[in-house]
Amino acid sequence: VCLEGMRKMKAALDEADLHPYLMVQPLAYMTPDAGKQGFIDLPEFPFALEPRLCSRWEIMKFAREAYELGIRYIGGCCGFEPYHIRAVCEELGKERGFMPEGTKKHDQWGL
Repeated sequence: VCLEGMRKMKAALDEADLHPYLMVQPLAYMTPDAGKQGFIDLPEFPFALEPRLCSRWEIMKFAREAYELGIRYIGGCCGFEPYHIRAVCEELGKERGFMPEGTKKHDQWGL
């Protein structure tokens, strides 16, 4: 899960004095070795991607970095599970003004 492309785009937008709404929908897989077509080029695709799945803590870190970059629409794409979306909501709970309903299902480790 990487924001490098968004950082470059944000820098170019700032340089051009443009201020659009930014959104991101990352994969929930670690794919630094993916080919030109992305994760579908991996030998694990499509039936063995589980070892590459991001943890909720990695998604929380991603959400925080995205928010600090100015991205306000943070979702998920392939591989995202409900607990990943809940992790985004919990990480940004103070900014949102409330915690998701699912937060009642577990203790708030590190929050």
